[in-house]
Amino acid sequence: MVIAIPVIMISLNIYNEYREKGLGEVIEYDTSDVEELVFYEGHPPYNWKTDEVEHADALKEFLSQYRVKKMSDDEWNTNVSKEKGFQVTIYLEDKIIMSTIYENRLMVLGSSSGSIFKVTNGPIDVEWVENYLKKHRN
Repeated sequence: MVIAIPVIMISLNIYNEYREKGLGEVIEYDTSDVEELVFYEGHPPYNWKTDEVEHADALKEFLSQYRVKKMSDDEWNTNVSKEKGFQVTIYLEDKIIMSTIYENRLMVLGSSSGSIFKVTNGPIDVEWVENYLKKHRN
C-alpha cells in the first residue's frame, strides 16, 4: 500500500503533463498582473510593446480558443521553418513568460508548463496577430 501511493502520484503527474489542455492553461497569466507585452514578428523581427490591460485581455482571449498537447523534441524538429509565427514575452509582476508560437506548434518558457506543444485544433491564426499588431502599433 505504501508503495502504491507514490506510483499513483507519479502516474497522475505524468498524465497531467501529457494530456490535451487549453493553450490558456499553458500560457496562464492574470491580466491585472501584466506589466508589459512585447511582440516580435516577421523578418526582420518587428517589436511592439504595450502595457495596456486591454491588449493583455485580447491576447489571452485569442490564445484560449486553442488546444495543445505536449510533444517530443523529434516532433518539433520537423518542418518548423515552413510555418508562420510570432514571439511574445509577457512580463508579469513576479515572472516572465516567453513564447514562440507557430501555426501548429509552440514553445513556452517560464510558465509552470514550460515545454513544447503541438496544436490539436489549429492551425493558430497567425494573421490575426499580424493584423492586431498592425492596427495597434501605429
